[in-house]
Amino acid sequence: MKKQIISLMILLFLPAVAFATQNNVDRLINTALVPAGPPYQGEVRIIRRDSALVVQTLLYSKVMQRVVGAIQRKELEEWPEEKVGSVDSRRYTEELARAYHLVLDRAKKMQNPGDRERHIQLMIEFVIDEKQSYVALYAPTLTREGERLVLQKKELLKKLPLSRSYVNENMHLIIQDSFQVEADKAVELLRQ
Repeated sequence: MKKQIISLMILLFLPAVAFATQNNVDRLINTALVPAGPPYQGEVRIIRRDSALVVQTLLYSKVMQRVVGAIQRKELEEWPEEKVGSVDSRRYTEELARAYHLVLDRAKKMQNPGDRERHIQLMIEFVIDEKQSYVALYAPTLTREGERLVLQKKELLKKLPLSRSYVNENMHLIIQDSFQVEADKAVELLRQ
C-alpha cells in the first residue's frame, strides 16, 4: 500500500516537474504583438531553449480562419514553386490547416449553445539548433495579461522536420514582419 501511494505521488508530481523544467529552459529574448496595430491577434516571441533558437507564435483570435489564411498567403508569396524551400512551405501550410481545424473543432465542442464566439488558440514554433530544424504546432491554453498572452500549457499536435534553410529563412521573415524591421535588424534580434 505504501509503495502504491508513493508511486501515485510520483506520477502526480512528475508532470509538474516536467512543465517547470521546460519553462526554466525557455529564455524569452524579445516579443511583439501581431499585427503591428490593434486588434491584436497574437504575439511572436524570440526564445532561447537550451541551444535552440525558437520563433514562437501564439495566436488568440476570434477570426482565426483569416489569420491562418494570411499566414498561408504569405507562405505562397514568399515560397513560390520554383524557390528552394517551397516543398517545406507547402508541408507546413498543410499541417497548419489541419491544426487549425483540430483546435476549431475542439473549441466548438466546448462551446455552450448561445455562447458568443470564442477565441481560438493555436501555437506555432519554428525551431533550429545544431542537430535539427522543425516546425511544431500546438493546441495551447492561453490567458491574457493586458495585451500580452501567457502560455499556461501546450499540447503538441505535430512536429514537422523541415530543411534547415527553410526554417532559418522563415524565422528571419517572421521576425521582419512581426517586429516591423529590416533584414539586418532581424538578424541582430535572432542573434541575441
